[in-house]
Amino acid sequence: MMKKFLSLLGVISLLCLSMHAVKAQETYGRSDAPLVAVVGDVEIHTSNPDEMAYVIKQLLVKHYIEDNKLQATEAELAAFLQRKQLMMEKNRIKLDVRRDQIRQTLAEPSLTTDARVQLEKERAALDEMDKAMMQAESRAGSEENDAAEAFVARTFVEQWKVNRALYNQYGGRLIYQQGGAEPIDAWQQFLRDAQKDGQFKILQQDLEPALWSYYTVDSVHTFYPESVAGKEQAINTPWWMM
Repeated sequence: MMKKFLSLLGVISLLCLSMHAVKAQETYGRSDAPLVAVVGDVEIHTSNPDEMAYVIKQLLVKHYIEDNKLQATEAELAAFLQRKQLMMEKNRIKLDVRRDQIRQTLAEPSLTTDARVQLEKERAALDEMDKAMMQAESRAGSEENDAAEAFVARTFVEQWKVNRALYNQYGGRLIYQQGGAEPIDAWQQFLRDAQKDGQFKILQQDLEPALWSYYTVDSVHTFYPESVAGKEQAINTPWWMM
């Protein structure tokens, strides 16, 4: 679970910067970059097709949250942060136990060279994780850290609420994703409906495949079994509560 928070932190930071730029200027990107797409009144300037696709999706999601009143509640944010703290404490215990096991094993004279090398690598990785966790713990309680925690919580909670709402609206298949079950077919239909309704327009047609490839190439995803009970539980239960 800890890896989920760390791996998505970079994406969340980009989202924050992107929306700030949009709010301030009604544009995204550098003015001297190509104008590649328009979402509502917002012009997107970039030469990176993946960035274009990302910004289109985030702007549409922002409006979807507002239109469907999917904003995270204080109770939902509190539950997420409480669960996150519990997971961090459990991860700390597991980390300490495994580091102790490695120390004991490395002390055995009969240990082979290959096994020793692998354990040394694992110990180094665990030491880095321990260092990162200690740094995070040292920042706890500060105004800056609390603001960052609240932003992360809001992003994850609203992401889950959007996924659930889109699945209930469109149905389709679910894939395993770092932020829980993702209704990939529903997302594709949502984007196609938005394009058809004129909510966004891609001006550089050679960049358009970047928006759709994620949803149309099945080989890059792992799908949930088609068991109705399993799918319903996956989409309706927040992944941090499972």
